[in-house]
This record gives sequence, structure tokens and C-alpha cells, in this order.
Amino acid sequence: MAEYYFDEIAADVAVGFFETTLVHSKGEWAGDPFVLQDWQKNDIVRPIFGWKREDGTRKYRIAYIEIPRKNGKSTMAAGFALCLLTNDGEPGAEVYSAAADREQAAIVFEEAKAMVEASPELSEICDPFKRSIAVPSTRSSYRVLSRDAFTKHGLNAHGVVFDEVHAQPDRELWDVLKTSMGARRQPLMVAITTAGY
Repeated sequence: MAEYYFDEIAADVAVGFFETTLVHSKGEWAGDPFVLQDWQKNDIVRPIFGWKREDGTRKYRIAYIEIPRKNGKSTMAAGFALCLLTNDGEPGAEVYSAAADREQAAIVFEEAKAMVEASPELSEICDPFKRSIAVPSTRSSYRVLSRDAFTKHGLNAHGVVFDEVHAQPDRELWDVLKTSMGARRQPLMVAITTAGY
């Protein structure tokens, strides 16, 4: 067997989650399913969730995604967070939105919360709160973090969505969150930014 292989079913499941469970919450597409554009589907979602190691876990543990402004960066990041929270088969999943400040981190979280409230499937299993979303059946949660990394030791992250990572003044929060994933079987850190555009 090769060191890595592509799992079409896993890739299809991830795409299906985005396109049949998630709903746009703003603008002209509000209320419509989150149908991925070809570049989102084939260059981002399918490779991240489809490529596997010999043991069946995801090949990629860190994804760095640059997206030009006004191309759905926050919506896509929220989709990743909710997929890791509810669709990844991880009991007790801890998923975090992180950014240089709490307001920036909250942008992705608020988008995810609106998606939960708009989705009949997600609203059945998720309990949204002001700064967290809980999934009682799996003891999983999604929370907002900010730059004060010194208070973040002791986390056990399964998923991290790091917004505008280029705006961080140093590596401290990144390193703390990356280290916090060490005990998970197939964690994923998604750094998503407009840097370079």
C-alpha cells in the first residue's frame, strides 16, 4: 500500500456536508445551501478531507488558505469549524476560532452560529450560546479565542480555524494551539487569510 491514498468517499462526505447541511446566512444567497465553487471543492475541501495516511487518518494536519477579499473566506472557515465539530467522528471535539483579537475571531464564529440556526439538521444537535456552540450528544464544543495565548494552555484542540493569521504579532498563539492538538488522532488547523491579495 502507498504511504498516502485518496479516499473518494471521505472527500464526498465533506463536500456533501458543506452543500447539504450548511446554509448561507447573509446577502443575496441567505437561506440557500452552501454550494461550493469548483475551486473551493476541488482545490481545498476534497484534498484536505480526502487524502489519507496508511492508518486511515487525514494526511493534512495544517492547511494554509489564501483567499482574495469578498470570496467567502469567513463562510468557508465557518464551514470547516462546523464540519470538524459535528461531522468528523471525534468524541469530545474541541474546535476553536482564533485571530489577533476577539472581534476578528468572532467573525467566523458568528457566521457558524448563524449557519447552525439556519440549518434544521445542525439546530437539532447543536446548542448555540453567545461565545460557544455545544454538541451535547458528543460532548463537543466550538469556542472563540483571542490573542492572550498565555491563558490557553491546557486546551485539547481537535480543530482550529485561525483567521487572518498574517496579522498575528508573533507565533505565541499559533504555537500554543498547534501544540494543543498533539493528543488528537487527526486534528486539523486551518489558517485562512487574505494576505497576498
